[in-house]
Amino acid sequence: MGTVIIIGGGAAGLAAAIAAAECGDGVTILERMDRVGKKILATGNGRCNLMNTGEWRFPGGSALACAVLDRCGVVEQTRFWEHIGLRMRQEDGGRVYPVSGMASTVLDALRFSAEALGVEILTGVHVSGVFKARHGWTVMAGEDKWKADRVIVAGGGCAQPKLGSDGSAWSLLTTLGHKMVEARPALTQIVTDTAPIKGLSGVRARTSVTITNGHMEKYAESGELLFADYGVTGVCVMQCARYAAPEDTLHINLIRAMGIDSADEMRKELDRRRGEWGMRPQSDLFTGLCVPKLAQAIFQAAGLQCSQRFTCGELSSAAIDRLVAAAEDFKLNIRGVKGFDSAQVTAGGISTGAFKPETMESLLAPGVHAAGEVLDVDGDCGGFNLMFAFGSGILAGLNGRETPW
Repeated sequence: MGTVIIIGGGAAGLAAAIAAAECGDGVTILERMDRVGKKILATGNGRCNLMNTGEWRFPGGSALACAVLDRCGVVEQTRFWEHIGLRMRQEDGGRVYPVSGMASTVLDALRFSAEALGVEILTGVHVSGVFKARHGWTVMAGEDKWKADRVIVAGGGCAQPKLGSDGSAWSLLTTLGHKMVEARPALTQIVTDTAPIKGLSGVRARTSVTITNGHMEKYAESGELLFADYGVTGVCVMQCARYAAPEDTLHINLIRAMGIDSADEMRKELDRRRGEWGMRPQSDLFTGLCVPKLAQAIFQAAGLQCSQRFTCGELSSAAIDRLVAAAEDFKLNIRGVKGFDSAQVTAGGISTGAFKPETMESLLAPGVHAAGEVLDVDGDCGGFNLMFAFGSGILAGLNGRETPW
């Protein structure tokens, strides 16, 4: 048994507190916000996607993430949740949610368990430094200080700072010698030229998207896309965002969004309509395939006028080819991505190479651990980021001891 100070009362910090307290440690959480777990309440659109039973997807820090989840993955975390009274269910794509469908039940389970174990929770505390003491470590916050045998830094990255993650936890570890990987927004919206998508805000499409720079393909993803007044969003777009940069191009396959498998199939369908609907206006050409606003955007991208003055029969074969090409590869110039205020997670953070995955202990400052988004680990949508946060927090709290549940 010993004493543990945990900096940050989010997902990783609360999991670490419960694990350490279950092992008999005296635990204190120092949280800068007015209450713990604010970001948990916002995850999964308020439903809290706890984990994922599928293949792990971590575009950033995958080596440490996989090493952590090898030790504290789906099986171990399920036992943890059942131990503290939370029931879960699995949905499409391996996503696991609380049966209540409410993130608040997750936070309640964590908070009530921590309090029952005697964890002290102090809010409104802005930690300024972690220093080696003669015995253990000293944590400073203004004029206040705490001493402990171990310190777990779980203060998050800088995504959604209004919920408590402002990046201040990084300096606590860099002053101890840890390297910082430049932080950037991930799982966020992409900002594009708006002229090609004028009037499309709110239009959805299930499709595939690709980001290129010149002739080089940077990333491709499939899923639901949502047009917005600033550009595009949706799960497939957000997973592309960490690769997007100004001057890149976003390619959207709108043929797939229409339930058509190939450009040849699309060409045959439009040729059929041109023949059978010869006297109908050209604005009717995509009727039943997409909403009129999207049809207008495709005509515009093809350099054609979507008009009621001209008939489908007046479209030439060359015009059909141009429409097919525009639908198959609807291009938008990327201007950037939405910032940390909009991002669900931070890419970058404290470099992972100097931490033991078994305990999340620092190799540079033994007795100091790190867990969660403060580290250079980021996963795709689907519960991967919370799964790493809870797994790394549990391992840090246990510190190599047997799981009590």
